[in-house]
Amino acid sequence: MRYEFDVHHHVRIAARDGVLLSANLWLPRAQSAAQRFPAVLEMIPYRKDDWRYESDHARMGYLAERGFAGCRVDVRGTGSSAGVALDEYTAAETLDGFDVVAWLAAQAWCNGSVGMWGISYGGFTAIQVAMLQPPALKAILPMYASADRYTDDVHYLGGCKTVSEMLGYTLSQIGMNALPPVPSIAQAGWLPQWRARLEQTPPWLLNNLRQQQDGEYWRRGSLAPDYGRIKCALLLVGGWNDGYTNSALRMLRHCSAPRRAIIGPWSHTLPHAPFPGPALDWMHEMVRFFGHWLRGDQNGVMAEPALLYYETAHSAPQPFPLQLPGSWQATDAYGSLQTAGATLWLGSAALCASAPAQAGVAHYAHRPAHGTHASLCWGPGGLPTGLARDLRADDALVPFFTSAPLAEPLRVLGNPYAVLFVSSSAPVAAVVVRLSEVAPDGAATLVSTGILNLAHRAGHAQPQALEPGVVYEVHVELKGIGHQFSAGNALRLSVSSGWWPVLWPTPHAAHNQLHWGADCPARLELPLAPAGQPLPALKFTPPDSVPGGACSELPPRYQVIEDVLADTVTVSVFSGDRNELADGISLSVSELMEMTAHNIDPAVVSVATDIHYDLAQAGNVAAAHVHGTIKSTATHFHVDLHLRTTWQGEVFFERAWVEAIARDWL
Repeated sequence: MRYEFDVHHHVRIAARDGVLLSANLWLPRAQSAAQRFPAVLEMIPYRKDDWRYESDHARMGYLAERGFAGCRVDVRGTGSSAGVALDEYTAAETLDGFDVVAWLAAQAWCNGSVGMWGISYGGFTAIQVAMLQPPALKAILPMYASADRYTDDVHYLGGCKTVSEMLGYTLSQIGMNALPPVPSIAQAGWLPQWRARLEQTPPWLLNNLRQQQDGEYWRRGSLAPDYGRIKCALLLVGGWNDGYTNSALRMLRHCSAPRRAIIGPWSHTLPHAPFPGPALDWMHEMVRFFGHWLRGDQNGVMAEPALLYYETAHSAPQPFPLQLPGSWQATDAYGSLQTAGATLWLGSAALCASAPAQAGVAHYAHRPAHGTHASLCWGPGGLPTGLARDLRADDALVPFFTSAPLAEPLRVLGNPYAVLFVSSSAPVAAVVVRLSEVAPDGAATLVSTGILNLAHRAGHAQPQALEPGVVYEVHVELKGIGHQFSAGNALRLSVSSGWWPVLWPTPHAAHNQLHWGADCPARLELPLAPAGQPLPALKFTPPDSVPGGACSELPPRYQVIEDVLADTVTVSVFSGDRNELADGISLSVSELMEMTAHNIDPAVVSVATDIHYDLAQAGNVAAAHVHGTIKSTATHFHVDLHLRTTWQGEVFFERAWVEAIARDWL
């Protein structure tokens, strides 16, 4: 059945501290006086009344047509909601979510059941609100979201500071947060409101950078390690090429609430129009899931296998494939104790089926600018970021270990582990482990990567200096995969000290050693895929969604520039788009990132970004420009951020933040 629906804009919802949140509602028209509808909520800081309105309308309209009331809320201090956005995922923001769930359940049109969904930030919010266990919250669908804000987000990876994803998100958010309230909603006095918000909203980057170790700051809003705090049902949606894959697998394994997961080959893109493909109509799955939990539809969704995943197959390395080869698989056995594993042992340039009798050691220097043939980000997207290129050029500069060609296919599902025995001349060093599939022609296609700051070997809250000459056993978790290695191809494990520009290089020139043999049983542990189960019926055609607005992209750029004289590597990336929205509104966004690492002095790193937001409506133009630089020495990060906003071409507000932040085991 399809329902007609009405859209209600800027519905005010009071939080418990009196802050007025702004919501848009998509309400189905009841077919009888007694009919009530469940509600589905999304809470994000991405401006519901202009930038995200068309995409919100497409998704929420789709839900309303199918008998769900859609609710989209700007989090406090963003878009049309009052308050101040002091940081991402604040405790007050999560309590707001609890209050909005209760408000929705109490409305006369609601049947008392509420679900939450969200991609990325909205997925985090759904998890965090579910941790508070609102009585009316029956189910959540977090897509590309994290259960652990320290280990599985854009700020730190394996205890190392990120670069490309830090710039692409936290600095960009300064500009987004600086845009004005919508004048037609804020009405009289909106200019003073805008100025007050600008004066009070800090750059979220500074909080993230000050907190370089795991602790109370990162535990706030993290489900891990107490996965039992979520009691409502979960449908987890992830992508093997997204940055939050590990959280989806961990939540599937450790949560006790009713749960299922769908993991495709996707990056940080919606599964119905993904990069890379193939596509899946996730909105169809969302309706089935919420239908079961919010209104009692007997559709059998929870009787289907717990994990539905796309098992990727070998393909030649290319950064922008439209689709990856493979096949959909289903299993209830992921993570069971009975799941088998396979071990390959490190030997002299080889991955061996049995432990080598002869001991050996590989020597390698710290290469701060190494790794540019891999992807630009831990969780890449479409243009201009893309997937990894052929890794042979990178592998040639570091120790690598290659197996014999496989006699038969090898199916892997889950997180591989590398058990390494390493030493370093530096007190702080990192290890980056890459697993690739090598074709007979020598081309190496990335399959998974693992990262560890060796000073964090005993835990991310307890850094310890490395002692020169001491050999340490470390366990490096690689990113989760569902992959079938082809017969005739080989597996390769490479080990390096960095990944530019994904990771900020550790600051010391270092001589590193990797050991193997009877006393140092270095190895790669692979979780084997269980036998598959019959696939449920899946919908691969696009969703029949409500039409949205138009978006045009600016020509992207992604360059890797080597300065031979200075021995530096600069990665330059530009992207931008223009969104044409309803009522003559347009929003243009562009970002230029320049990131430079020095091979001679690893401590010297410089990154810069220029971000522009231009919002136009009825001849009025508001703009936000952010210029930021972060430079490092051996002891500090030096942050220099400058924000300028204009109204009708005239400067409205300017502010700079300049701070030196000590490096803390990074």
